[in-house]
Amino acid sequence: MNRATILGMGLWVPPEIRRNDAWPPSFLEAFEQSRAARAQRDFTAFAAKSETRPFDHLFAKHAIPHESDPFKGATERRVSSDDEETAECDARAARLALEDARIDPCDVDLVLSSALVPDRLTPSNGPRIQHLVGCSGAAGIGVEAVCSSALAQLELAAGLVEAGRARHVLCVQSHHIARANDLSVPFSPLFGDGSGAFVVGQAPPDRGLMRVVRDGDGSLAGGITFAYKQTPGARWYRNAAGPVHPGSEDVAAARHVGENLLGFAIEAIRGICDRAQVPVDALAAVASIQPAVWYQAAVADGLGISPERVPSTYARYAHLGAAGVVANLIEARSRGLLRDRAPVVLYAHGAGLTRYVALLRWAV
Repeated sequence: MNRATILGMGLWVPPEIRRNDAWPPSFLEAFEQSRAARAQRDFTAFAAKSETRPFDHLFAKHAIPHESDPFKGATERRVSSDDEETAECDARAARLALEDARIDPCDVDLVLSSALVPDRLTPSNGPRIQHLVGCSGAAGIGVEAVCSSALAQLELAAGLVEAGRARHVLCVQSHHIARANDLSVPFSPLFGDGSGAFVVGQAPPDRGLMRVVRDGDGSLAGGITFAYKQTPGARWYRNAAGPVHPGSEDVAAARHVGENLLGFAIEAIRGICDRAQVPVDALAAVASIQPAVWYQAAVADGLGISPERVPSTYARYAHLGAAGVVANLIEARSRGLLRDRAPVVLYAHGAGLTRYVALLRWAV
């Protein structure tokens, strides 16, 4: 069987750095409220112990020490200019991925785009990226799964390559949330801006994508979304007023996602390794999203592997959404973890809720 693999990767982040002194005094004043008051507004607060929370001991060990920090362990994050199209930023990451893969843009057959804040409600950023990068023989389309978009794109791209319907598929993930971020919201310090990209093509023998496992829970669709500040609950096509910001239409659903942050990842990674008969301790690297500063260390602890094998770029970039998978895969490569034929896991869950985990034999 012909397998597909990741041939090249690229990450572009804006040069501007937003540090914690950018938040207004009112943000810190709100944080000084009682714990109960904060919990009503902040579904990323983990201090309250839950008897039903999977891996509660890992939350206590890794998450709770950060609960007294209003910035949730983030010290800096990149911020893109409001005057620049997100597709322009995405195209930079795409060019880096193509250069890394040594693939000419004209040899790309399809561009898959995900953008948390697209330039237009429709079409997706895909056609614009296709044009800017010069993929003259490709179509550009949207494939959106929020934070799990990188893995959703990987599975679709691999299917096309393995079926012989495409030679090379360019996958782009865009997380330019600062232009919609409300600095008064308790979880606003979590977010950074950046664009990730990778190229999928045919793998050499005995390498490539071995298995993908996916699932979802649409009952949680309102948990993590964009909310209208002036007209809560409004729909974008009717009666909506004022700017949108990251928020929730269903706080109970959002809290459910938060309480299962570790369970989602640890159980999924253990499950795919079991199906593929690859011991967890044989994994060379785990590249995942990074929704919190403590997340990668807690996942490594739950898997029983060294945190060095679950790299995090949170200290530099904070939460990058779907682009975080690419950022951490590049970090794994820089640490020398991506050896030829080494088993590598990619993991992400995204609002909706969707959850993906993929296992590859890395190709150098």
